[in-house]
Amino acid sequence: MASHVVIPIIIIIVVIIALIVTGYIADPLVDIPSLALIGFLTYRMVYVIVKTRHRNFYSYTGKVGKAVDDLAPNKPGYVLIEGEYWQAVSNEPISTGEPVIVVGKQGFILVVKKANRDEVVV
Repeated sequence: MASHVVIPIIIIIVVIIALIVTGYIADPLVDIPSLALIGFLTYRMVYVIVKTRHRNFYSYTGKVGKAVDDLAPNKPGYVLIEGEYWQAVSNEPISTGEPVIVVGKQGFILVVKKANRDEVVV
């Protein structure tokens, strides 16, 4: 299987050759590097969009994090899960800095509980 860098380079070269043959490129010294740069940047943007589109927000269930704010049954706060800050709610009081585990999700708000010692991986 070809590298993820080789395929766009081959496509860029084929497009440049086609543009030179058809006469759309008048000054190859200026147009070829410009087209190569635009082609590579376009490829990277599409690559990032395709990679991030398959992200599953439900994969946070079972993840262990840390409470950034105090959480209480009627008081939502923020938690840090895998380097991302999420708003969270809990059915039990949780103090700042305590380890939490994600048990569910309500929209874009995570439902967390206190993590037991055996659930926390150091």
